[in-house]
Amino acid sequence: MLNLKIMKKNKLKICALLMLSCLFLSSCQKEGVKVFKGDYTYKTSGNITVSIGGIPNPVKLLNQTGQMDIIDIGEDDRVMVVKTSLTGNVTSGYATIDGDQITFDPVTFNETLILLVENGTATITSRASGKIYDDNTIIINETYDGTFAGQGSFLNVTGTISGDSVLTVAERNEDD
Repeated sequence: MLNLKIMKKNKLKICALLMLSCLFLSSCQKEGVKVFKGDYTYKTSGNITVSIGGIPNPVKLLNQTGQMDIIDIGEDDRVMVVKTSLTGNVTSGYATIDGDQITFDPVTFNETLILLVENGTATITSRASGKIYDDNTIIINETYDGTFAGQGSFLNVTGTISGDSVLTVAERNEDD
């Protein structure tokens, strides 16, 4: 009889411990989303390489600025990210939050590139991850891969795009 009471007490302690653990883990995940959620002003810059006919051409990206909104979608560790550049281009995608880290799902977008003798459209897939600092600034490192298609001194120019030194800095906008 005494053994049965001890076993019941141990089971209750284990259940209580499991419930507390679940509560702690779920609150940590939600806290991460809360830290990132909001409106930011961003600036993106960096360098990529456009290879045409096997010849690499380094290209400095035009600085891009705009608005980035991180929206809670009701999932424990997922958010939607909508970026609107000052030129009017809009991209949207999703990201996963883990503490102070954010990992973006790959996003594909089109960009106009002007090289020395060619200009055309770049189709770029960005893979990115970042970290928030002081609940205010997100620094995002991006990797670009894609294709280039255009016309110039040679008709129907095609090539590949790569770049691993693209940086985005986003500052949280002040609430009025």
